[in-house]
Amino acid sequence: MHFTAPKNDLNTLTQISLRAVSQRNPLPVLSCLLFEANENKLILTATDLEFGIRCSMPAETVVEGAAALPGKYVASVLARLPEVDIDVITDLSTNNTSFAYDGSEMVLHGFPAEEFPRFPDLPGEPSLKISQNIFKTMLKRVLFAVAYDEHRPVFNGINIKLSEEAVLSMVATDTRKLAVCEEKLAQPAGGVINIIVPGKALNELYRILEPAEDELKIYVTDNKVFFEIDNICLMSRLIAGTYPDYRIVIPNQFLCEVRAPVSALVDAAERALLLVSAKRNVFNIKFQSGELLVYFNSEAGRIREEIAADFSGEPLDVGFNIRFFIDLLRAADTEEIIIKLSGFKSPAVFKPVDSESYFSILVPAIA
Repeated sequence: MHFTAPKNDLNTLTQISLRAVSQRNPLPVLSCLLFEANENKLILTATDLEFGIRCSMPAETVVEGAAALPGKYVASVLARLPEVDIDVITDLSTNNTSFAYDGSEMVLHGFPAEEFPRFPDLPGEPSLKISQNIFKTMLKRVLFAVAYDEHRPVFNGINIKLSEEAVLSMVATDTRKLAVCEEKLAQPAGGVINIIVPGKALNELYRILEPAEDELKIYVTDNKVFFEIDNICLMSRLIAGTYPDYRIVIPNQFLCEVRAPVSALVDAAERALLLVSAKRNVFNIKFQSGELLVYFNSEAGRIREEIAADFSGEPLDVGFNIRFFIDLLRAADTEEIIIKLSGFKSPAVFKPVDSESYFSILVPAIA
């Protein structure tokens, strides 16, 4: 293999692919990036067999071929090379690859390309086409609620559904917090979708997506999902199982309701967070006429803040995990939030003032 490409383009592609490299996998070749050069194009692939990224860029191909190179070292090398065209040459007899630049070179030891697992082919037609901006916004609003629990794998993912009526929905929960987001699509649905996608994969997709109207293509098979954006394809295995019906935990009667500014709530919670200790991470909000009273006591100190708010109903004093509360409000991406409460132990419903298609739930905590 022998190709030439600009350092900055190589570095960008490597950083994207590196997100799928496994540093703890028992198979050493899975810590590698697969470089494939042919027809004046470079393809980079990384996978841990559950999750993978494949991307491409133009490159001047001198000799077609492939090489598997340790991802961590490749990324470190390219990040520090000068901003010039890099000559990349692989000696297949030794699996050594040279990065030549400005009369100098650095050599990395690699693995035979044939040992690297094959990236799955895309199915024939996409199951869904959607703007990156819409999908990214939906992900932002639900990712915070994903669990990381090896004993309950379905909660480690987001349930993505597409109905016959072309309504796309995302649901995530770890049983202490829940987020539900829906979007009515302009184009007819190509078919019904009901899958659970690992939160890890969707978190990486969120980082790659641009807040633009450019198209995202989604392909679904029996056990995999592919997300294709221009020259980038992200693959993930699906989580097997049935996602629980979230609707059974939504209260239908409320004792009080408040409309409050998100920035003031987040600022107060972040100041309370400064006093969090290993033994105490729950702060309280007293919902009462005309204001919210935020207070928190710990070994480090105490805080008390009043926030003006529109209030109706019976006064309530409710405790929340501070970090969960902050994550939920940041994900809502709104200036004002409506909070509905049915009791100091019952799930609290949070809904942006400017959205009918999104809400989240936070289960109160006791200090």
